[in-house]
This record gives sequence, C-alpha cells and structure tokens, in this order.
Amino acid sequence: MTAKTNAQQTKQTYCQIIMAHLLAGKTISTYQAFEEYRITCLAQRISDLRASGEPIKSKIVTSDSGKHYAEYWIDDAERLSKGAAA
Repeated sequence: MTAKTNAQQTKQTYCQIIMAHLLAGKTISTYQAFEEYRITCLAQRISDLRASGEPIKSKIVTSDSGKHYAEYWIDDAERLSKGAAA
C-alpha cells in the first residue's frame, strides 16, 4: 500500500504538467499537448488555470496547410508583476 501512496504523490495533474511546460518559457498547442503528454483536453485545462488566476495568453495560429489552432503561453513579466502585487 505504501508504494501506491508514493506513486500517487508523485503523479502530476494535467494542470501541473501544463504549468510546468508554460513556466519553462514554452508555448503549447492542442496537438503538442497530445503528442508530448497525451493530454486531450488542453482548452479545458487552460480554462481551469485561468480561473485559478494564471495569466495565460493565447492566439490563433494558421498552419502551413491552412488549419487554425490556438497556441498558449505565459508572459513572465505579467506573472511576476501579478505575484508582486499579491
């Protein structure tokens, strides 16, 4: 039972995985979230993070093939100023 408890303690939530990715200064898209982390619900997790106060930015990008998708990132300066104000 102890091994299961330890495994549960080290398992990150999707929101934690996404935040770690964004805080590393990277952008993320739905396709990238699925390919790298097998997260299929990126928009919902971004919504959850925004609701918790994270200043996540987004823009719609057009791929070379003409497809549109959202790309997300965190502006470090805004996050730092938000943290200083709190």
